[in-house]
Amino acid sequence: MVKRTPMMEQYLRLKAAHPDAILFFHLGDFYEAFFEDAEVLSRELDVVLTARNGNPMAGVPIRRGEAYVNELLKRGYKVAICQQMEDPAAATGLVRREVVRVVTPGTALDDGVLDSGRNNYLCAVHPDRDGFGIAALDLSTGEFRATVAADRAELEGELTRLAPSELLLPSSLKDELGELAPAVTELPDERFDPELVEDGFGIPAPALRAAGGILAYVAETQKGLASHIQKLQPYNLSARMELDPFTIRNLELVKPLREGEERGTLIRVLDRTATGMGRRYLRRAILAPLLDRSRIEARLDAVEALFQDELAQQRISAALDEVHDLERLTGKLGTGRMGPLDLLQLEKSLGQLPKVADALAALPDLPEALAAVHRELTDPSLEALRAEVSGMLVDQPPADARDGGLIRPGFDATLDRLREEIRTVRSQIANLEAKERERTGIPSLKVGYNRVFGYYIEVTKPHLAKVPPEYHRRQTLTNAERFITEELKGYEERIALAQERAVGLELELFNRALDRLRDGIPQLQRAAAAIARLDFFLSLAIVARRNRYTRPRFTDRHAISIRDGRHPVVELVEEFVPNDLSLPEGTDLAIITGPNMSGKSVYLRQAALICLMAQIGSFVPAAEAELPILDRIFARVGASDMLVSGISTFMMEMLETAKILEHATARSLVILDEMGRGTSTYDGLSIAWAVARELAGNVRAKTLFATHYQELTRLADELPNVINLHVAVEEVGKEIVFLHRVVPGVAAGSYGVHVARLAGLPERVTEKAEEILARFTAAAPSEEGRSDGATPIPLFGPDDHPVVKQLRKVDPNTLTPLEALELLFKLKEEL
Repeated sequence: MVKRTPMMEQYLRLKAAHPDAILFFHLGDFYEAFFEDAEVLSRELDVVLTARNGNPMAGVPIRRGEAYVNELLKRGYKVAICQQMEDPAAATGLVRREVVRVVTPGTALDDGVLDSGRNNYLCAVHPDRDGFGIAALDLSTGEFRATVAADRAELEGELTRLAPSELLLPSSLKDELGELAPAVTELPDERFDPELVEDGFGIPAPALRAAGGILAYVAETQKGLASHIQKLQPYNLSARMELDPFTIRNLELVKPLREGEERGTLIRVLDRTATGMGRRYLRRAILAPLLDRSRIEARLDAVEALFQDELAQQRISAALDEVHDLERLTGKLGTGRMGPLDLLQLEKSLGQLPKVADALAALPDLPEALAAVHRELTDPSLEALRAEVSGMLVDQPPADARDGGLIRPGFDATLDRLREEIRTVRSQIANLEAKERERTGIPSLKVGYNRVFGYYIEVTKPHLAKVPPEYHRRQTLTNAERFITEELKGYEERIALAQERAVGLELELFNRALDRLRDGIPQLQRAAAAIARLDFFLSLAIVARRNRYTRPRFTDRHAISIRDGRHPVVELVEEFVPNDLSLPEGTDLAIITGPNMSGKSVYLRQAALICLMAQIGSFVPAAEAELPILDRIFARVGASDMLVSGISTFMMEMLETAKILEHATARSLVILDEMGRGTSTYDGLSIAWAVARELAGNVRAKTLFATHYQELTRLADELPNVINLHVAVEEVGKEIVFLHRVVPGVAAGSYGVHVARLAGLPERVTEKAEEILARFTAAAPSEEGRSDGATPIPLFGPDDHPVVKQLRKVDPNTLTPLEALELLFKLKEEL
């Protein structure tokens, strides 16, 4: 039973207002948690569980509070921070306490929990008859955007791209969409209020409602401190290439298929950014390739200008290395979370911007994208902002402004006088020690200080008899006594008063500077955005020069032509054989055959990655590339069981394929790898044939279809827009050599037994496999004159075969044994 002391009543009242959060209750030098919260703290973070008045309690030091909050956030918890709002020594009765903010996964601001290379989005979804409104806010940067998804598929795709840390949903959607984010918060429908959004004219209603939900939630958790949130920017999902979750995963754009492996992603290859802003921009660009050719070319112009001048690359890169994360520093400024170390980083970054601009201006001819960056970085208001804080802070300020000692000497005359007063009194105290030694005749007498008892005169026990009567005992130690005198007490009071006034003045000067800087938040955000773009362009230029990429050319023709293309990831880890790809107008589907391990999957992925890289504005790993603007890329390149969801490999494959057939257009690129492996041979072959025919005959998307079904190669005989390609191998006795070259035609076989031998199967097993394979091959029907190795598909279905038709006409009850035997021989001859 809870013992209702006044303090516990206060705790329970605050906890009732935040039932879904761990309440950190400020008590002395600790944040305390009680009841279930204490048990969570103990279980999750190994904090010692104790009790207060019989109630479970666990506490963490306030000085380390942020570290514990961050660990709870990483585990998906929310934390309500309750602070003492008055000095307990000055309080009459119960100390006043308030929850000053609620930290959630989607509103985190501390560097210890944020990933510098990823936006930390708080998203909200609100439905209506036109679709789903989506709003996304990165509170750490102020970016605020909204759009509408037409259906569930678009919604899932956009949330996959945004990867929110927290998702706000109305009650009606929590069960339906709750699995789309690691942390989900349910809000009453009335909290999704579009009236909270300023300047929302022209933004669709469901998007406004979603944005209103975010603003309401932020106002509640941040207690109104979020002046850096930008004006809501609407965006259209149709303005960029749509990538579904399967494609993002299968192409390993930002996350490897195998958990725990760092390398193997496109972003790992392209990331040579110097700043967190640039790294986040690169990630967003990879997940949202452009459709507007003029915007793509503008990016390519910027990359090419930097690509051509290696010296400029080095100068700009060196200048960017000294720029801190302006976006997130501005976020801390806007939410009242900026400390002295953050302000010092902001000052240094502002001082570095002219150097970045000068290095950029050294390029002989700035394309418009780089010229726009230069204009933002040379905005005179930025230098004015830097002047507000220039020379204010010491070189190594404390993390907390309340500790004092952050303002540089000479910055403020009043502060200098207070510090001089402190130095003078300390000098007098030092002189007091020598004076008292001489006056009392105690050679070991010393004057000291500790935080609990303040200043004292210490005398060891052998000399206690010499202590004058005006010494008042303050503390007893094992081997000494500590005393205070009226003179020393006067010095102590003078120092305490001067220190209190100095720390208060430093805090006032610091906060005054922050207030002036807040007026410049829009300029800071524009400069940060410019740095992010420049860092992005520079990273692509550095990678292009280092990896021998070339600028792609875009064509209005629906044709793909790549000469000596390479896989951007694989070529960095092993020797790579370049390959061509030609899908001219009138050729839409390439059936690709060849042995396992020969490189079919790599060939498919490299084509998709080259096309995607081109549309983010990157140079590409090829000698030449002429490409169309693709509206979507689909990559179905293998599926793993989703056992938790009860979805098998084959079902997963069919779900992905269904989405492709539903959404692909003639302006899409589709890559399919080994469809139909999760079911029987004939089921798989039938489905693969039907899907390939649908893509080539009706959808007309550019499609690369790798398969082990040799029968599919006959589609090229039926449809004029289908070609056959295969991966060449060279047979040397019983061994095969993978040449990794993709050439026209059909593979002579799958070489499965050879691959098994390479994998190390025992020789007796592979020999038996070859024997069985020979039997199957001899028994299989062949087509005279066909030399491509493909087994023909039966021209008649089982119900249409002549033998079946004759059997249907026979009544076995009317046949004699001899007639039945004669009919059997006749039918056998017809087979």
